[in-house]
Amino acid sequence: MGTMDERTAGLYTITLSQFALVFMLSAVAVAVPALGQEFGASASRLGLVESGYISAAAMLFLPVTRLADKIGRGATFAGGILFFALISFILPLSKSIDQFIVLRIFQGCGGAMMISTGLAILADLYPTKGRAKALGFASAGVYLGLSAGPWLGGIIVTHLGWRWIFYGGAFPCLLGFFLALKTLPVRPVIARGVRFDWPGAIFCAMGMIMVSQGGSHLQDRGGIVLLAGGLIALASFVLWEKYAKAPLLNMTLFSGNPAFSFGSAVQFISYAATFGVTFLLSLYLQVAQGMTASHAGIILMAQPVVQVIFSLISGNWCERWPAHHIATLGMSLATLGLGGAILLGPQASLPHLLAILALCGAGSAIFATANTAIIMGAVRPEFYGVASAVVAGARTTGMTFGLVFISGMFALIIGPVALNAESAPRFLSAMHHCFIVLTLVSASGIALSQKARLGQKKEQMLE
Repeated sequence: MGTMDERTAGLYTITLSQFALVFMLSAVAVAVPALGQEFGASASRLGLVESGYISAAAMLFLPVTRLADKIGRGATFAGGILFFALISFILPLSKSIDQFIVLRIFQGCGGAMMISTGLAILADLYPTKGRAKALGFASAGVYLGLSAGPWLGGIIVTHLGWRWIFYGGAFPCLLGFFLALKTLPVRPVIARGVRFDWPGAIFCAMGMIMVSQGGSHLQDRGGIVLLAGGLIALASFVLWEKYAKAPLLNMTLFSGNPAFSFGSAVQFISYAATFGVTFLLSLYLQVAQGMTASHAGIILMAQPVVQVIFSLISGNWCERWPAHHIATLGMSLATLGLGGAILLGPQASLPHLLAILALCGAGSAIFATANTAIIMGAVRPEFYGVASAVVAGARTTGMTFGLVFISGMFALIIGPVALNAESAPRFLSAMHHCFIVLTLVSASGIALSQKARLGQKKEQMLE
């Protein structure tokens, strides 16, 4: 553990990287209609703009964690943020939606290197006291990026064009890289005897790629086959990890540890249910309501603004009250927000939209800080790296499955047509079906969060 100055500098560096990552992610969500218009892309292909990036990050989290064990977390983090920035400069050169999606996948690879190591670095800097507050501070950076993304992204798309989102977003990444050089131990330190689980990495990569591609082509038999094959590959990954000599994921962390296992499961459910809200409402406001990107971005900014506030507050709450209670409260608020979105029609009042965004924002922020503290506090320090990867992996895999589900609904209900005013009625139908299912998924997370709390009590009684 470093000195107070070193810890604070490292915290600021990690927080800036989190801001840069999600700023670009949320800004691109607002730019999706402009991308579709320029490239003539279908709704399901536009879904891959986000899910392609997220699935690439998800499939590399665990392999990157092993890479960090081999060369050091600081070196992996710095390499990731530099690679992410370089791809951000190349993305605006795309000439087709397929080129854009491929580059987004490469960008996701750089994102994986940052996200999978960031929490582990914070856990090293704050082993016990102050960890929840540090996680809350880092979460505030995430939600600040989410706040700036829709607003600035909408202005940029309306007045400069979508390409300038990537030019502008690359500069905070470069700043984060230079800060990392000054504040983190980025010099590679090669660890001997660290083995790599190639079969596990292949199963994981194949599964995530096939799931994301299959979900966007569910209207075809080939898409169904890809989706089924991806699920089989992911199941094979879990089975392989139980018996691998040097597993990417230590499955023993889940056995007899309800706080860790249930916390990871609820992490997946929460992000699967709530991550697509901004994506769906961005399309709703621009396609169904006819708003400009800048106008839609201002409205969407309500969610991350609330997230910034509650991510700071929830860290203090976790220091005072049991984190499981705080996490369950967050899941409940988010479920109410998703339920309210089911009632959206061809026209919606501004208070209705703001209530949905505020409930989802407050709920996801409260849940994220509390649940991360639960998971990281359920393992010994030597497992911080794996636990950090599980937190990030469950979050990103949840995002992937949420977006894949949305893409699948678009493919089934809207079909391979461009998303515009003429296809708006079919979009509304697809959006309603999405919110109904996502509300039910989120409600199941509330029940699982309660089960995790009871499991932890039982474990404490046995001890």
